[in-house]
Amino acid sequence: MYRFNIHSPENLEEALDLKATFGADLHPFAGGTDVLVSIRNNRVDWGDQPSLLNLNKIQSLHFIKETFNTIEIGPLMTHSEISSHPLIQTHIPALAKAVSYIGSPQIRNLGTIAGNMCHASPAADSLPILYCRNAKIEVQTQKHTTLIPIEEFITGPGFIALDPSGIVTKISVPKLPGYTGDYLTLRQRQALSCNVVSVGVETLPNQGGEIEDIRIALGAVSPTVVRGKKTETLLKNKILSQDLIDEAHDLIQTECVPIDDVRSNKNYRQAMTGILLMRFLSSQI
Repeated sequence: MYRFNIHSPENLEEALDLKATFGADLHPFAGGTDVLVSIRNNRVDWGDQPSLLNLNKIQSLHFIKETFNTIEIGPLMTHSEISSHPLIQTHIPALAKAVSYIGSPQIRNLGTIAGNMCHASPAADSLPILYCRNAKIEVQTQKHTTLIPIEEFITGPGFIALDPSGIVTKISVPKLPGYTGDYLTLRQRQALSCNVVSVGVETLPNQGGEIEDIRIALGAVSPTVVRGKKTETLLKNKILSQDLIDEAHDLIQTECVPIDDVRSNKNYRQAMTGILLMRFLSSQI
């Protein structure tokens, strides 16, 4: 039997009061698809009776809305809601595709984007496109509100730069009009399976056929999701050709440091970053 101290505030003000009082000893959760499993499997050391902050009653954290140049996503939005939402499908279709790979329908109906992000797994499906988009994470405490670039928010596998008294209140994602994006992933099976390797891409072609801009993010091949900055530089302001694609295929493999684990080995992961990127680039010719 598992025992918890659960606090269920009615609004954000109450939640911030509780975080100010208990700090890092009070652990937020919504769907619980990561938090409760981590407790059950002893992946966290939160004591015999951890204190949990149930955010599900806070309706102000459950939204998707559009501003002039961003899509704002509330932390309580589930993966199912994100994948089917018209604003996401219109402005960030690669994110809709990415979260559709997460878990099973039951998990996608419960799990939230903030939970997937704050779990900080380098294999998280939601992250590569958020990295490509240079998303920012809004964190509120009783005293201040800050916007943190996602590359600074996630500091390592399982580690985030979250103020002990803070709560994630928004994910701000630039729209990037004119860009074409995609999310490519390899996994041992299509459902209930963790990434072996993934690649998120957002590219902006110009009227002359050149790549005006490209963003590439790699998942499950480094301690955190990483941008392929050298490969991006190689491809920018060039017209795609098979020779250029072959060069990008080789270069992207040098921009990650995979590990061997139960799902795959480092050599395969490294090789597949090149294959997945090549598949995307070949589709753009």
